Amino acid sequence: MVSTYILLIIILVVQFFPLVWALLTSLMTPQETISNPITLLPLHPSFSSYIQTLQGDIGHYYNNSTIAATVSTVITMVLATLAAYAFARLRFRFKTTLLLFMLSFSLFPALAQVIPVYQILQKLHLIGTLPGLILPYSIMGLPLAVLVLIAIFQDIPSELEEAAAVDGLSRWGTFLRVIIPSTLPGLFTATVIVFVGDWNEYLFALNYTTPNTNTLPVGLVTISQTQAATNFTVLSAAALISVVPLIVRILSMERSFVSNLTVGIFTR
Repeated sequence: MVSTYILLIIILVVQFFPLVWALLTSLMTPQETISNPITLLPLHPSFSSYIQTLQGDIGHYYNNSTIAATVSTVITMVLATLAAYAFARLRFRFKTTLLLFMLSFSLFPALAQVIPVYQILQKLHLIGTLPGLILPYSIMGLPLAVLVLIAIFQDIPSELEEAAAVDGLSRWGTFLRVIIPSTLPGLFTATVIVFVGDWNEYLFALNYTTPNTNTLPVGLVTISQTQAATNFTVLSAAALISVVPLIVRILSMERSFVSNLTVGIFTR
């Protein structure tokens, strides 16, 4: 038991140390961040980096990220839910082949997809627009979401569907009125995974957006860059301002997130 707590403490320290370091850096002066020898504690704490960040376009970047991540997550989850239910509960030809084909999308690294996807979006006149991010994001999260949801749907007892059929519900009615309510915690788990992935995505956002449609990962770099060097105090402050609301939301749902991720995947 003691070793378990020690392990958990180590994990927490490793996970949260970057945030603590970012907080300390955001309170430093630009000169302190490049001092030699380096210092971990701010000698002259200042909130000027936060003021400078809030005076920039971080609100605009935040809105772009919110729209792109939210819309793409909704599309991904709708498609993944339907596909996962079909793979988990229905019988049809080439089911295994189709599943392997869809899961193979995750085998290609994002770097290998940048140019082909760019050419497709360019022909669709979507470069520099938020739909130009939403479209690839919606597909990018599908393999993982389907894999997680298949395990969750397979945990639903078949007797529930049989009872619904006896009550006169159609397959579609059973799916909407019985299966979906029974798997809401698991759906939430998959939604968080997909949303965080879309929220943090950088490579596509860097190549497919313009200054007007930049998302937070790209916007943070833009805010902190100067002609001479990177302003690490502003970068740290902007990172904290952008990530803290997301962390608070996830931690508030920690019990549901962890328990359903464990039940849905690892206990099968």
